[in-house]
Amino acid sequence: MSQGLMLLIIFAIMLFLMFMGSHVFSSMGFTAMIGMTLWLGIKTISQFGNIAYTQASFNENQLIAPMFIMMSEFLSQGRVAEDIFAVLNRAVGKFKGGLAIATTLACTIFAALCGSSPATAASIGRISIAEMTRRGYAPSFAVGTVAAGGTLGIMIPPSITLCLYGLLTETSIVQLLMAGFIPGLMLSAFLVISILIRVRVNPALTNHVPEGGKAASELSMAEAREIAGTAKALAAEEKAAKAGAGAVTEAEAEDDGSGEAVKPQVEKRVTIFTILPALVLIFIVLGSMNFGFATPIEAAGYGVLGALIIVLAQRRLTGKMFSSVFLNTARTGTMMIFLMICGYTMSYMISYLGISQTIASAIAGSGLSKYVVLLLLTLLWFLLGCLMDPASMLILTIPFLHGALKELGFNSVHIGILSVLAAQIAMITPPVGMNLFILKANSDVSMGDVIKGSIPYVAVLFIGYFVLAAFPGISTFLPTLMGFNVR
Repeated sequence: MSQGLMLLIIFAIMLFLMFMGSHVFSSMGFTAMIGMTLWLGIKTISQFGNIAYTQASFNENQLIAPMFIMMSEFLSQGRVAEDIFAVLNRAVGKFKGGLAIATTLACTIFAALCGSSPATAASIGRISIAEMTRRGYAPSFAVGTVAAGGTLGIMIPPSITLCLYGLLTETSIVQLLMAGFIPGLMLSAFLVISILIRVRVNPALTNHVPEGGKAASELSMAEAREIAGTAKALAAEEKAAKAGAGAVTEAEAEDDGSGEAVKPQVEKRVTIFTILPALVLIFIVLGSMNFGFATPIEAAGYGVLGALIIVLAQRRLTGKMFSSVFLNTARTGTMMIFLMICGYTMSYMISYLGISQTIASAIAGSGLSKYVVLLLLTLLWFLLGCLMDPASMLILTIPFLHGALKELGFNSVHIGILSVLAAQIAMITPPVGMNLFILKANSDVSMGDVIKGSIPYVAVLFIGYFVLAAFPGISTFLPTLMGFNVR
């Protein structure tokens, strides 16, 4: 049987299992075992156990992603994202489109604390979408801004997806994380510039008129007097309450007894000093790796400890939150370990059959320009990224395409940045982008508005992709500056 037919059968079985509702990792693992049984002999299935031991139990680098996940959970559930948004909102919220800019900048900062795109989108979107729509922003514009800003979580270090790429290709994780820093900031700048252009060209984006209503800024004199009177009454009641019973603590405001979370009235007390510990934590985690004081595993450990100290110091840690952090970390970390085990088993089978070498030789001998090959691979990443999460997409493609790209002269670090960015774009691409469904579940905005709002930002991120593809030095500048031999 030809290797091309083998590869076709492998993908047909795997896609069939996925569309039948099976998890990506179980689809890959089951397909790998079928392939080994058919073409390598049933005795080779024992390699599954060897791979599970060496990759899940023996490889200490597997601790990096779960620890960054735990750090992200502490900060996300500790409402640090809300504090960051409140501070940035006061700084730039008065400008035209300022709330959208504050949202993008908050996503950028929280991405440097989180490393996860869904967590960034959910944490920032929980407060910013409601605030923007309340101020008269078009719902599609509000949710699209959060969707695009949330994708920065898998590019800006400490990116969990880049850590996974490093494990798959044996590329330095420190180099990859540092390489994602400048592209992440560049993409954030592109998003801010696009917001400034769009609100100037189409003022209705920030002065939305609901059906049968009026714009948020169009208030009659009577309505203005009523709002002012209500505000004065509330201020008087608050002053009297503080004088009589003292200020309500955040812990008391967390639950009103009905089991529903109540937003604590702490916005007036949120200052730059409130988020300063989070900014210091970014410097500790990234700086310790950058200057060689810590390995990625140690830096992730510092991140977990720092995040725990922050939520403890701000008196936001509860028993329920503590157990939820560990449960979510175990759930996500276990999924990633199973993805790695099944992905490595699939790679072992494909390599043993010689398929990966054949693909590399075919691509190198095709006569196509390396940029044409990159374009075709980008389309593949983009399509797969629309159907599955970034980790699954990388595990499915990188192990047997990485060698071919290296033979064409691409840099391993640059390939990692481009593959992650392709997944980043796919996460907000209709109709099945992951961030779109996360924001639909965390807001009252219709799915139609979610899709409508995300499309302009897809175009912006594609511009960023082509810039990075054309100028690989943007990705490799910081690792090279640190003295690494980037290959």
